[in-house]
Amino acid sequence: MAKSRSPREEEPVEDEQPQDRGSLADRARESMDFEAWLQEQVKKTPWWAISMAAHAMGLALLSVVTFSHARVQSEEVPIIVTVPPPKIQKIEIERPQGLVERKGVPTGDVTPQATDEPAIYFPDAEESDHNESADGEDYGQMKGDSKEFISYLPGEGGGAKGRQTGKGPGLTDAIGVGGGGGGAGRYGGPFGGRVNRRAKGGGTKGSTDATENAVTAGLRWLARHQNSDGSWDAESYSGNCKKSICEGKGYRDYNVGLTGLSLLAFLGAGYTHLSRDKYMDPITGKEMSFGTVVKQGILYLIKSQDSDGCFGAKTGGKMLYNHAVASLAMAEAYGLTQSPLFKDPAQRGIDFLLASKNPYKAWRYQPKDGENDSSVTGWCVMAMKSAEISGLNVGRAAFEEALSFIDEITEKNYGKCGYTKLEDAGVKVVVQGKNEDYTNHESLTAVGMLVRIFCKHDPKDPILEMGGKLLVQDLPIWDKAKKTNDYYYWYYGTLALFQYDGPDSGQSQKYWGAWNKAMVDALVKNQATAKDQCAAGSWDSDDRWGFEGGRVYATALNVLTLEVYYRYDSAFGGGKRK
Repeated sequence: MAKSRSPREEEPVEDEQPQDRGSLADRARESMDFEAWLQEQVKKTPWWAISMAAHAMGLALLSVVTFSHARVQSEEVPIIVTVPPPKIQKIEIERPQGLVERKGVPTGDVTPQATDEPAIYFPDAEESDHNESADGEDYGQMKGDSKEFISYLPGEGGGAKGRQTGKGPGLTDAIGVGGGGGGAGRYGGPFGGRVNRRAKGGGTKGSTDATENAVTAGLRWLARHQNSDGSWDAESYSGNCKKSICEGKGYRDYNVGLTGLSLLAFLGAGYTHLSRDKYMDPITGKEMSFGTVVKQGILYLIKSQDSDGCFGAKTGGKMLYNHAVASLAMAEAYGLTQSPLFKDPAQRGIDFLLASKNPYKAWRYQPKDGENDSSVTGWCVMAMKSAEISGLNVGRAAFEEALSFIDEITEKNYGKCGYTKLEDAGVKVVVQGKNEDYTNHESLTAVGMLVRIFCKHDPKDPILEMGGKLLVQDLPIWDKAKKTNDYYYWYYGTLALFQYDGPDSGQSQKYWGAWNKAMVDALVKNQATAKDQCAAGSWDSDDRWGFEGGRVYATALNVLTLEVYYRYDSAFGGGKRK
C-alpha cells in the first residue's frame, strides 16, 4: 500500500523548477564560501543583533522539532480531534409582504373549539366599496412588491411558479381553478389574504372564526391518528387513540385514498412539508408539527407508487378511487411547492390516470374496464385540473371526453346528472345492507356541475343554473334520526355552488348564501369537542357513505368542505355576468 501524504506534501510549490545541483565539490565550495561570508558579517554586526538572531533561530528550530515529532506520531497512532459544534443563532426570516400569511397552529393546552365561541352577525350590514386587510389597513386595490420579489409569470410547464430560495417566486395557499392557485401573482395572493377571503366567502352567521377553528381542530385529530409510516388507516386508526377510543371504522381497502384525502385537508389549509408550525397536543402530550405530518404522508404515497405510476395496489374493487384521490394530493403538493422531488411521482400518477381512462369516455373502478361512472370521473377530473394548473402534462383530450360523458348522462330539462347512464338521473345509489335507508340527495348532480365548470368553463351553461336550483332545494341538514347526513353530497355541493354562485363568481349568490349557512350550521355545530377527549376535532362516520371510509374519511372530507373559502379560487371570477 502506498504511503499517503499530507496535503502540504502533495501541494506543488508555485514557480518551483527542477534545478541542476552540480557536483559534490561544487556544493562544498559553495558551503565554504558561505562560511567565510558569514564570519565577515558577524564581525560587522553589533552584539545585540547577534543575540536577537540567535534567539530567533532557536525558536525556529524548536518549532521544527516539535512539528516533526507530531508528524511522526500521527503516522503511527490515529488521532481523533473532536471539535465542539458551533452555537447556532436562531435567525427569524421575515416573509415578504406579497406572500400569503396564514395563522400558525394555535398553541396552548386547550384544543380550539369550533362551537364554544358566540358568533356575531350583522343582518343589516351592507357590502363596502373598499377592502380592509386583516390588520386593519384599508386599501382599494391589490398591493404587492417589485417584480423580483414575487412571481407573476407561469413556470416552464405552464403552471404558476412556486416558492424558491430568497426573493424568488412565491405561492398562495389556494390551488385550483381560476386565476389563483399554485402561485401568487405579482400583487400577492387573494385579495386581503386568507382571513379576509374566509370572511368574504362566508357572509353569514358563524362562517369566520368558527369555521377556521373547526378546520384546525380537524387537522389536529388527523395528525393525532396518522400512522408511523405516514398513512391513515380506516380500520385500525384507533390504535393511535389516547385517553379514549374513537369509534367509526371503515374498510382497509381505502387506505391509500384516505391518505390522499387527509393530505388534501392539510394542503388545502396551506400547510406543506416546509411548514414549521408546532404545537403541544393536549391529548397525547407530544409536540406535533403539521409540516412533519404532510412530509410523512407524501413519502408514504411515493413509496406506495408502482413502476406504472399507480398509487396503491392494482387489485381491489374500487382501486381507481384510491389512485385518483392520491394523484390529486400529489398534484396539489407539487403545485403548492414546486418541489422537484414531487414532480415525477405526480406526473406518473397523472399518466397512469390518463392511461386508465376508457377510450373516448371516462372512468370507473378499474383501468379501461369499459364502464364509466360520474363519481369516479369527478375525482379524476379534479386530479387532472390541479395537475394542469401545477404545470404538469395533461392535455385537453381527457377533459373534453370526460365532459362529453357527463353531458351524455345529464338530463337536459332539469339538470340532473346520472350515475352510469342517463336513466340513472335522480335514481338513488345504494349498497344493500349498508345505506339504503339514508335520504337520497343530488350528489351526482353536484359532481356533474363541478366537472362542467372545470372542463367547459362556461358561466352561461344553463345546466349549472338548473343544478343550483336543485341543490338549494335540498340544503345540508344534520339529522341522524332521519338519516339526512351525507358528507359526500355536502362536499361536492359546496364546491360546485362556491364556483358557480360564490362571492367571487360575479353571480348574485342567490344559491350560495343559503347553502353556505346550512353547511356551516350542520358541520361546525356537530364536530366533536374537548369533552369527547380523543375524538375532539373529528366527526362521526354515521353518514351515508361513512361505512366505507370511517371517521378518517368523515373528518378529512368535512375539513375540505370548510376550507372552500380559500382552497379554490372561483373559475368565473371577475365582474358581473350578463
